[in-house]
Amino acid sequence: MTEQQKQAKQKPARSRRHWPALVKRFPSFRRRSEAGQWPGDWPVVPSAALNDYPALADDLTVWRDQIEARFRRLDHRAQILQNQFWRQRVLLIVGGVVATSLATAQAALGGGNVYLAVFQAVLTGLLAGLTAWIRSRRAQQGYLSDRLKAERIKSEFFLFLAMADPYKDGGRTARLLRHVDDIEAEGVA
Repeated sequence: MTEQQKQAKQKPARSRRHWPALVKRFPSFRRRSEAGQWPGDWPVVPSAALNDYPALADDLTVWRDQIEARFRRLDHRAQILQNQFWRQRVLLIVGGVVATSLATAQAALGGGNVYLAVFQAVLTGLLAGLTAWIRSRRAQQGYLSDRLKAERIKSEFFLFLAMADPYKDGGRTARLLRHVDDIEAEGVA
């Protein structure tokens, strides 16, 4: 038996706690602005890159000065809409649990409790209306659209950095900015 096998037998295996998806991704209930820096933002182009890659410094400056704010706005809007979508779903889940609990209580009591039945009917009607309202808000469609736009802007910038088609010849920066404008202007499908 090897030394590693002996140590593996001696140490008890730690079980890793796996939280349910609802708890792990529980939505935030505080409002955020699309503008500014967020704690989870990671730099697409780190500030040290300007010094580390002097041949690319002019191109990297284009990201920092002209594109990053537009990317962040779409990125943040996508995160806001994604959180809104999660909040809506959690509200429907909690409402469904309460309505089911009321039905269970009604059955356990043998039925005939008018107040419980009325409360359950009102809650179920509110949940049906809430479901229709949530579907009309299209938060999921909005966050998927904005996420796609943000990632396409980042992809265009990397094509620009690589001097790939259509960024091989003169007017590269103007062409990149036009492409970013076109991406931002695209409507939700």
